[in-house]
Amino acid sequence: MPTMSVGKTMPILGCAFLIAASLAVSAPSRAQTATECSNWKPGWILCEDFENGDFLSNWDIGSNSGTWPQDQFVRCDAFGFNGSCAAWSNKLVFDNYWGYYGYDARRSFPPQSELYIRWYQYVSNPYQWGSHQDDDVLVHDPTGNVLLMYLTANQVDEDRGGCDGTSGGTGKPAVINYQDLDWADLGNQCTKVNRFQNQGNDITLEPGKWYLFEWYIKLNTPGVSDGLTKLWVDDASQPISTQTLRLSYTDMRWLRSGDAGLRPGELRLLIFHQGCNLGAACPAMLDQYQKWDQIVISTSPIGPWR
Repeated sequence: MPTMSVGKTMPILGCAFLIAASLAVSAPSRAQTATECSNWKPGWILCEDFENGDFLSNWDIGSNSGTWPQDQFVRCDAFGFNGSCAAWSNKLVFDNYWGYYGYDARRSFPPQSELYIRWYQYVSNPYQWGSHQDDDVLVHDPTGNVLLMYLTANQVDEDRGGCDGTSGGTGKPAVINYQDLDWADLGNQCTKVNRFQNQGNDITLEPGKWYLFEWYIKLNTPGVSDGLTKLWVDDASQPISTQTLRLSYTDMRWLRSGDAGLRPGELRLLIFHQGCNLGAACPAMLDQYQKWDQIVISTSPIGPWR
């Protein structure tokens, strides 16, 4: 089983990446103990554990049709992973087209051509996955939002899956890169937009659990399929000493020929739950959510929260 031991060098990963008003939202009650973000490590360029009460000044926060207040994007009182606070999606509101989302939050970081992103993510119980996909963590170019990398917690097969014979599935994390070679580029035989788990040890996320994600991205030579991405995902119900590699690709085309100079520099947290095409028959809201905590972006491997 491919693994990443804590402290060892690993390649940079490529990207892409909701609870209800009926729930009482407490005023932030933050842990008094020292947090990971008070002890930055070499290579770190962003650390967010939502414990300092400054999220309104650090994040650009919106929500579907302005449904949810900005100051409730973070909830506290034993809501986080090994801490009081975490960000969440809130309940998912129908966009009157075919998808649902709650909060949509962005935070800038110094642009990089190679980076690791680590976070902990929780799936509510119950949680009904979208029939198409559930986007979770996205990375943008901060100047024009041209560069889009997705990390999705749920990617259902489309047609015949990936060019390498891999396939997705309900609740299975995957990487999506719309800059990559698609059907038309590949003689209508397959697509490299969706990059599924390919290590022979697929993980399926279960509602009611925290998971540790670490994602590595290394940009390609513009127009050339020589970029890298890797994804480690582990059940965080128990302490993690060695992370498990689930996905690795060395032929990513993050940048097209005309994209020279673009670099990831904006992190976006958004649960976009896709798959209802019933029009007026689609529910107006889904009473389910996900949450994020202990986020670090670094130029070197990060590893589990300590």
